[in-house]
Amino acid sequence: MKKWIIFLWILFSWVPPLHLGRGTTPEGNGDLEVKVKGVNVNPDGESSLVVLVDLHDKTALPIFIGFAEARAIGLKMNDIKTIRPMTHDLMKTIVDRLEAKLVRVVINKVENNIIYSILHMRLGDSEIEIDSRPSDAIALALRTGTPIFASREVVEAIGVALGELDNQNRFVMRQGLTVQKMTPLLAQHFGLDVPEGVLVSGVQPGSQAEGAGLKTGDVIIEINGQKIDDLKEFKAIVRGIEEGKRITLLVRRGKESIPMTMSP
Repeated sequence: MKKWIIFLWILFSWVPPLHLGRGTTPEGNGDLEVKVKGVNVNPDGESSLVVLVDLHDKTALPIFIGFAEARAIGLKMNDIKTIRPMTHDLMKTIVDRLEAKLVRVVINKVENNIIYSILHMRLGDSEIEIDSRPSDAIALALRTGTPIFASREVVEAIGVALGELDNQNRFVMRQGLTVQKMTPLLAQHFGLDVPEGVLVSGVQPGSQAEGAGLKTGDVIIEINGQKIDDLKEFKAIVRGIEEGKRITLLVRRGKESIPMTMSP
């Protein structure tokens, strides 16, 4: 399991999906201003990750992006200079030379698990909108000091609330295993057509779970021969197992389905 993606599970293993309510977006168009919290760059072909949070650190938006765009974001966040201008540095130079201004960036919609964004540009007395991938928009916004916003639709689709413990979305087993609800965003990353099973978000060192071979990032799809559709079903089955009984699991790890046993 790649170390970079563990950041996602550590950050979100105990937070519930966001239910948008009062005070989460400014008055007017309902867009929420966000900032870049962090980026994890994965050079091995899998998606990298950028995490945006609102200005009060109450809402997080995790977005999977490409390696090149993650690197561009990371370079600017760490104020690393390159010998020659990178693509987003070139974009900034073009905007400046044309005496245009990037007014704001809006991550505006989610369709078929694809996230979209718009660049709002001012050129003279005119304001134009340009379609953009969120990763490019974020990289350019960082270089121009432009505010970034997320629409209400995007916040409701992928946002999670920070700083709240929610036992309805996670479950800690006495065998040293912590699992969490499989969300649509995580299901997409693991190649699942629909969210099913539960995600392993923690394995206690020296526990029965570690002895069985379970790892953070595994997806448990069966327990004692019963298919797991969601966390609620997983909890019900586990609570019905007598203490000291052996527990058998079917675990999805990458493209493999691996049988495992947690012995008492």
